[in-house]
Amino acid sequence: MIDGIRWRAGFEVEVILGDLGISRFAREAAYEPMDLASPEFCRAVAKALTEHTGQRWTAPQAAPGRPGFYVVPEHGLDPLDWPRGRLAGVELLTPPLPFEDADVVRRQIADAIFEIDGDFNFERSQFTDDCGWHINIDAGDEQYLDPIRFIVGVDEISLLAANGRLFTEYTGLQRHSVGLAVLRHLSRDREGALLCSSGFHNLANSAAGASKRYAANFAKAERGYLELRHFSALAFLDGRDLVDELERIPGAMEMPFSQISRLEKIYRKKLHLLSHWLEANRTRFTWSTGPMVVIACGEVFFDGEPLGALAVNGTAEISLYGSKEHSYIGMISGLNFAEIAEGAALLALDLAEIANLGLVTTKSGNAAFRREIAKLAKMLKADPVFSSSHQRDLIELAGKLRARGHYQWDED
Repeated sequence: MIDGIRWRAGFEVEVILGDLGISRFAREAAYEPMDLASPEFCRAVAKALTEHTGQRWTAPQAAPGRPGFYVVPEHGLDPLDWPRGRLAGVELLTPPLPFEDADVVRRQIADAIFEIDGDFNFERSQFTDDCGWHINIDAGDEQYLDPIRFIVGVDEISLLAANGRLFTEYTGLQRHSVGLAVLRHLSRDREGALLCSSGFHNLANSAAGASKRYAANFAKAERGYLELRHFSALAFLDGRDLVDELERIPGAMEMPFSQISRLEKIYRKKLHLLSHWLEANRTRFTWSTGPMVVIACGEVFFDGEPLGALAVNGTAEISLYGSKEHSYIGMISGLNFAEIAEGAALLALDLAEIANLGLVTTKSGNAAFRREIAKLAKMLKADPVFSSSHQRDLIELAGKLRARGHYQWDED
């Protein structure tokens, strides 16, 4: 229970398993077409988990119709290059439980995985890096899952970086979606006059990312829960308690609008700064694409030098080149073709914040773009309200005020 609101969490965690002492038949039938774990293998895993956790696990053939403890094949885990002895990848599903109970179940599952399969899934490798932990959180009818609170109140850069999940195909930032809408707006409303009052709130909520492309997937908010895809399976198996792992997400979601307005102003101010940076550099971005075959492939340039790979298939995706050959340091997808400069600007903002956080990352292979990122990072660092620590302090203060029955604070 956090500040009187009873939050719940259900888990979806991916693991890569060996033979678990299962029958020769189940081992030989481990895969179905497309390298999916077979029904026999999933049933063997469910049986082993039942024996070790005391919970009743099953392996349904079709999508489960109600919450429960399930073992299902995970199509995203490809066994072709796995080390010898690894048989199949599965996803373990749990029902929604209060945070305290969910953490107990989580430890039971982690202990069971270690007992039946050893430490393979507990050690970081190129194989376990592909395994994710998705957390579905809800607070029943006590708390509306309004996207604006998450968008302005959660530091996704730090959270994704801590889990090794930055810039993957399925963990886009909410800012990548909302920021595009705001930058388009600011190109016409230069001072952001129409984003004051409820304007920004309405724009951000309508632009919130609602698909598996985003680390925070608001597609399921209408069903009463928010899917968080920021976390690694390693964090599930050997991480901090759930409340600490969530990095104050529930705290941000609980903030009333009288308090969230301060974070909203900071968010708008940051995108306003980025808008000015973009307009100063817009003409330096160019791009080209080849002919459309299955998709159209090309490149984005900055000052005429390659900046990143471009793929267009209805929507566009930019993958920024690193300083080493065949390396990439950032990506943004879901762009309209007319938004390529805006997309590159949002990646510049990501990299500037990563630099200010002192996180280890490779640098852009484009020297001129590196210099502009450094300038942007310096502008952000000059104003302490843009820091992650300031954001955390505001959320903690809001929690303390709320606990005392205060729902607003004096404006700066």
